[in-house]
Amino acid sequence: MIRRLIREPLVHFMAIGAVIFAVHAYRTAGLQLEAPRDRIVITSGRVAQLAQVFSKTWQRPPTPLELNGLIQAFVKEEVYYREAVKLGLDRDDTLIRRRMQQKMEFLTEPGEEALNPTDDELEAFLAENREAFHVEPRVAFDQVFIRPEKVAGAIEPHVAELLKAVRSASSDADIRQLGHPTMLPSSLRLAPLSQIDRNFGNGFGEQLARLAKNVWSGPVKSTYGLHLVRVTEKTEGYDPTLAEVRQAVEVKWRTAERDAFRQAEYQRLREKYEVDLPDFKRQAVAPETSR
Repeated sequence: MIRRLIREPLVHFMAIGAVIFAVHAYRTAGLQLEAPRDRIVITSGRVAQLAQVFSKTWQRPPTPLELNGLIQAFVKEEVYYREAVKLGLDRDDTLIRRRMQQKMEFLTEPGEEALNPTDDELEAFLAENREAFHVEPRVAFDQVFIRPEKVAGAIEPHVAELLKAVRSASSDADIRQLGHPTMLPSSLRLAPLSQIDRNFGNGFGEQLARLAKNVWSGPVKSTYGLHLVRVTEKTEGYDPTLAEVRQAVEVKWRTAERDAFRQAEYQRLREKYEVDLPDFKRQAVAPETSR
């Protein structure tokens, strides 16, 4: 019977299968005992970068021992980084998420060739944004300050008397002796109305723009009190040509083009995802109980 079994093809098939199974089990066990290791490759370019950063920091190249320490520190950083990623520690960290967002935005920046405007493009951009490049009216003036709370009696007679004294003063030095002390400048060179408003309060510059030149007038009200004013120079506002403001227009054009490119790139990436949002209408807020 044994001889008959040995000659049986089914027995041969089962024996061969058992051998194959045993070999496979042996190899699988070996793989489980010695799992493949991650590979960290330190290129010559990486070494040069580490040395360059060290040189910029310490103003000298690293010694061989220091360079080896830099390499080992990089390896340690890479090991911990990879293990952290495997554990998913990067997923719920706000700082890491924002840093990754910044890197993606940097990688999707438009190239320089896309940010070289033609004159026609700049002219069109300037025409669409006239207000952003409008040159404001400018005014230069002298002022004498009046602090109403320091005036005894009615303010109108005091102002009229002071205005008369200012107009009859023989020199600017005499004028500076009049009025109340203040940290505000007694004279201001030609400046845009917005800058004047920042120093004296909103609307002060517009009041000056309506005054005649080289005549003491007032009082003009500011955030701080009252002022007798002499406008010494003023220029009207106007819309500049491209030649006058080309650099500023190009900067704003580049910013606008970059923002538009970023938004379009985000929309392209956004379309890859389906986002499920909660139904905010159904989220009722429980009323606070009175205590």
